[in-house]
Amino acid sequence: MSSGECPLGDYLTRGDEYKPVPFTAPSGTTGSAVAASTITIAWNAVDRDEKKLERIITQKWIAMFPEGQEAWSEYRRTGYPKLFNLYGTNASSGQVDASGPRRIPLPSTEYDTNTTEVNKAVTDFLGGKDYGNVKLWWDKK
Repeated sequence: MSSGECPLGDYLTRGDEYKPVPFTAPSGTTGSAVAASTITIAWNAVDRDEKKLERIITQKWIAMFPEGQEAWSEYRRTGYPKLFNLYGTNASSGQVDASGPRRIPLPSTEYDTNTTEVNKAVTDFLGGKDYGNVKLWWDKK
């Protein structure tokens, strides 16, 4: 690279060439998966808003990689970046879907010490199920 050349120049100008790739499981194992998205790096002002959001949040998620809680919160809030589907059996008995938990269920101590109000909240706000895949009102589009 010559002096004055931007190390990101190629990355930004050829962004339409860089797309997510499929996962190939190591030899002798199973679990390969197709690419979860086709989002590119390069900004395109004419894209629909949802695609722009995916592009922004995917880059933000990469930047926040060491900040697990914040990255998970962004994923939970937006549904981006698109991740590989769950491989194998979902062992949650239907309490969490393949996209992962949307919220943390109420703690057992609340059920033990505040039973009436917890049951009322579960009925009124969670549709009767205190599962990790039940979205709260602010998490629904």
